[in-house]
Amino acid sequence: MVNLFGEFLSKRKTISSASSDESTFSPETKKTKPYSSPTHQVNCQEDEIMTALSMTQDVGATLQAILDKLEKLDSIESAVKKIEANLKKLENRTRRLEDFQTTAKKDIEDLKEGINFTGQQLSDKTEALERTHRMYETQLTELTRKCQKNEHLLGEIHTKNLYLESYSRRENIKFTNIDESTEIDGRNEDTKEVLRNFLERDLGYREARNVEFQRVHRIGKSKDGNPRPILVRFLRYKDCQQIFSLGHRLKGTNFQMFRDLPQEIIARRKALMEAFKDARKNGVAASFSQSQPDKLYIRGKLWPIGQKFTT
Repeated sequence: MVNLFGEFLSKRKTISSASSDESTFSPETKKTKPYSSPTHQVNCQEDEIMTALSMTQDVGATLQAILDKLEKLDSIESAVKKIEANLKKLENRTRRLEDFQTTAKKDIEDLKEGINFTGQQLSDKTEALERTHRMYETQLTELTRKCQKNEHLLGEIHTKNLYLESYSRRENIKFTNIDESTEIDGRNEDTKEVLRNFLERDLGYREARNVEFQRVHRIGKSKDGNPRPILVRFLRYKDCQQIFSLGHRLKGTNFQMFRDLPQEIIARRKALMEAFKDARKNGVAASFSQSQPDKLYIRGKLWPIGQKFTT
């Protein structure tokens, strides 16, 4: 714009100079112009020239100022164009951000719906699991109760079996520390004869020769060269009871005799043996039950397990 305006001013100056020269020397002017002296004409011409020069300078300064402002306007216009371009870019970016925001909002809404749906499913499954858990707890409680009842019944059955086994052994007596001979006159030991001799000689049972045995034999293995115990099964329970009642005669000797009871019954009786012995020492009636050999009765009353005897 400044360049175009400068060219226009240059052309304007050229046209103005040409028209001034023509009007100065035109025949019409010469005819109408009054006569004046040469000196006066020269002075007038100089004044006009000076005035024209002054006006030209003022106009030039004004035009220069205008040109400077136009250059500034060009710079402003360029800056405005850059700003417009940047604004356009910013507008595009803003539009993209708005599109992204819209898409993001939609995705968030979809995600919320999915979460709500999943949360509902989770809630339903949790509730179903809780119902199942409560049902299993109820069933487990019932099964535990039944198991405890069955364990109690099983314990009773086991105890009854022990009592039956003890009853089946009630004709049995076990003797310990009776000398054992592997050979007598080149023959194996006659255990029945050894036992009869023991009953007559050491126990003082006169009817030993009339006692009938179902079985008589050594049991177990010899330990440290000690004789093995002899287990006897009598034919008649009466004979067994008579011989066992003489056990006090073995006091002070190395010989012992015991009822042939299951090991578990023996272990149960150990918890009551101290009270049994204390009662006997004090002359109090104390005995184990025949039908339930793990039960102790003192003064005819069932004695609690673990309770000490006091007179």
